[in-house]
Amino acid sequence: MMANAIEKDHILNQLLYHPESLGKTPVDDGVQRLRREINEQWNGELQPSIQYGLKEAWEIVSNAERMDVAFAVRVNLTFNGFHDDDCPIHGKAVTFRARDCLHVKAKYNEDWWIGRVVKVDSPIGFIPAPAKIKKLAEEIASQQRDTIVRKQPVKEEKKSAAPPAKTAEVKKSDSMDSLCVEAIPQSRVSELDSKAQGPYEAVPVIRPIVLCGPSMRGFEITDLMHKALLHAIKKQFEEKLEVYQVDEKSLKTFNSSISANKSGSGAPEGLDVITDRIYEAARSFKLLFVDLKINSPTPLKSSALNPILVHIKISNTKVLQNLIKQRGTDQKRGMTAQVYTATKLCDLDKRHFDVILNEHDFNEAAQHLNNYLEKYWKASRPYQATRKHHDSILRNAPGIISKLGLKSPKPGYQGGRRADQRIKA
Repeated sequence: MMANAIEKDHILNQLLYHPESLGKTPVDDGVQRLRREINEQWNGELQPSIQYGLKEAWEIVSNAERMDVAFAVRVNLTFNGFHDDDCPIHGKAVTFRARDCLHVKAKYNEDWWIGRVVKVDSPIGFIPAPAKIKKLAEEIASQQRDTIVRKQPVKEEKKSAAPPAKTAEVKKSDSMDSLCVEAIPQSRVSELDSKAQGPYEAVPVIRPIVLCGPSMRGFEITDLMHKALLHAIKKQFEEKLEVYQVDEKSLKTFNSSISANKSGSGAPEGLDVITDRIYEAARSFKLLFVDLKINSPTPLKSSALNPILVHIKISNTKVLQNLIKQRGTDQKRGMTAQVYTATKLCDLDKRHFDVILNEHDFNEAAQHLNNYLEKYWKASRPYQATRKHHDSILRNAPGIISKLGLKSPKPGYQGGRRADQRIKA
């Protein structure tokens, strides 16, 4: 048993990590968390106990919408699913880009998982497993080596002086070689992240919402804007939203670690504890709001927390200064630091954030954020978001009837007959 466990761990390490990353401590623990998820959900087995046929594959894919999400991953490469010659069901391979999030539902075989990209109207299909990614990467590497080997003799012959007859032969072989290179199909795997330590990293099944800006936390302007936006989100989503309260001890450790680590290399201390608890809270499949009191998105950008980073942007320093002055003398003392922080946030690349709120009106900014979260809600729960529940229909029926100008049914009315006239079974 011990030998089998060691062998299983070795296989997982070989597949989840890039070869050059083995033996190194990851900057973030996304790959380690993916390994933990596979051990918990599938007992560390990447090969299913049952070998499925084509009929079973169609049944699994058609029923996958109702399956629970086993775990979620963030991808560090781009996969072209249109080249799906070896996919179990032709046309059902999933296409995704680097930094996309995937919901994995089940394992089909050692080469393919079943899941979908977390996007609106994204279909269920086959996701290449780490073993498949490794095979494709090796094929691409061998093709590149063959291309270099084929091109080298042609270049040497071009440099040397040759008779006219042989020159014609060289031109012919050169054209043949170019045809061979062009015949190689477009790469299925591209945009490999050189800094990543594996093809996939585990992330929470629901990305937590984290607000940042317009300036430093702890000052009234920023804190009041965060409270107002949280109130707007609560009003919009009600029971769909859960506000996760981070304990003061973890939050203090996390923020002090960020302050000590000015270079931004490595994960801040305390983030692991926060991430563990958010992983558990995300299993409820509600939108999660987390107040981390951060002044910069850099520590969270590549972390396993994978939050929805929202930037409340005030690019005009005069507007920010006027807002600070309106809050009283105490807030004026930290004006320089607040303006500096706001400028630094505005100078960051917009790819650091998922949503940038730069509207002048608060209601428009709140609507902008709510629209984004509504789309994400539908993308993360496609079956639940599109299904019509009977209780919601009955709850909304009086409003619909009044809008149509019809009379409301009497209390005893059921399905076209009165309750006392219904035929008893």
